[in-house]
Amino acid sequence: MIILRFIYEYILFFGIFFFLMNLITFALFHSDKRKAEKHAFRIPERDLLGFSACFGALGGILGMVLFHHKTRKPKFYVLVPLFAVLQLILIIMIFVYA
Repeated sequence: MIILRFIYEYILFFGIFFFLMNLITFALFHSDKRKAEKHAFRIPERDLLGFSACFGALGGILGMVLFHHKTRKPKFYVLVPLFAVLQLILIIMIFVYA
């Protein structure tokens, strides 16, 4: 609960962090899709999933849907939405328990 209270006290910082992580993750999915089309050096899957796990899941979902990228890979269509649900639960907990 101390962590939730800390995040609540610095909600502006957390909000900016959350927005930037989603923006970066969205850009990474876009960049990887373009690189895939050009058969260029790709962004590793662990990086895409890592950014999604670190509060960028909504950007990852948006990137998957808009660019039709990584939508057939079970690792992505299971984990990225799971990360989003867990992140939304944490955000709800911050406002309820802080």
